[in-house]
Amino acid sequence: MAPAQLVHVAFMDDASHFVASTAAGSHVFSCNSLKRMLHKPEFTGAEVASAGLLGPSMPNSLAVVTRRRPSNKSGGVEEEGRPVVHDYAIHHWVWGQTNGGKPLVLNPSGAVRGVRLLGDHMLVAGEEKAALYDVHGHREKEVSTGPNPLGLCAMALGAGRTRTLVYALPMPVPKGAVQVCRRGRPGSVVEVRAHGAAVSCLALSPDARLLATASSRGTLVRIFSTADRAKLQELRRGSDRADIHCIAFSSDSKCLAVSSDKATVHVFPVTVNGIASSMPEDDGVLLPPVPSVPSPAPAKANEGSSRLSFLKGYLPSYFGPKRSLAQFRLPEGTKYLVAFPPQHQHPCNVLIVGMDGSFSRCVFDPVEGGATQQG
Repeated sequence: MAPAQLVHVAFMDDASHFVASTAAGSHVFSCNSLKRMLHKPEFTGAEVASAGLLGPSMPNSLAVVTRRRPSNKSGGVEEEGRPVVHDYAIHHWVWGQTNGGKPLVLNPSGAVRGVRLLGDHMLVAGEEKAALYDVHGHREKEVSTGPNPLGLCAMALGAGRTRTLVYALPMPVPKGAVQVCRRGRPGSVVEVRAHGAAVSCLALSPDARLLATASSRGTLVRIFSTADRAKLQELRRGSDRADIHCIAFSSDSKCLAVSSDKATVHVFPVTVNGIASSMPEDDGVLLPPVPSVPSPAPAKANEGSSRLSFLKGYLPSYFGPKRSLAQFRLPEGTKYLVAFPPQHQHPCNVLIVGMDGSFSRCVFDPVEGGATQQG
């Protein structure tokens, strides 16, 4: 009997565990031992759509999104020629301390496309709106995102004493823009005009200072300051179009990993001191300049690059963005998610989990480049 097909995989925020879900249930595994730590079996009359994890610095939490068809006279397939919309529910457990316990169940009014857990909050991305819930299931905030079929959303706790909750979502308009919101500060939304094409993937650094985005073209990943929307760095995945599946920062925000449908994981160094004064061409669209933070002039400039500097905004971006320092080739035909384990425990490691049930721990050299896959 063939194993059940996975419908969703996700890492815990510190990459110590990951959740793998089939339509029948969700399983939580340790990334170190690959031992199954938790199993939530089949939901009566429903199928699992996705799941999210939180821990271990806070109570370990698992949120499972299920969907079911509402009962009707036509048997739940169609009613007067119209398809029946799924009913969605979010089941939220705190495990490890209460042995799973009884879940908090939320019933959003529409489809659920993505869910993130952080601290005492849950961010739920719907088809055109996102909502922030507290630990008791009370909706604190609702934000319009425009069409968001991929359920794009990200959360992080800001640095400093206040540890403000920061979350990032697509904007309804303009296309390719991202909104960075801070809980409890309604007037502090930062609008980041990231790309000329629609945003296909986004991530926040663990300290919420950096936002990384990719567009539907999939050639570039851009890093912005969440404080003032300044573009800090541009990274090149490749020159051919691709679907970016996952972007992840390391725990110290010094590296970034990117997976795509090209069956390759790229690891980039994050150097946020190289701030450009303008945004070069992206996907054939010349974007307007954004504010930048001045950086010290280099002690010795290269004459050739200096002569071309005035053309920077007009030359193809292929010549400017930083390339990856390591690449991991993977079997084709499946979707992969990436994460970095804690750097003080496993420096220069990347974890990769696939929708085909595969799991890999890879090591890269941060100085010389190159990579090895440990399996």
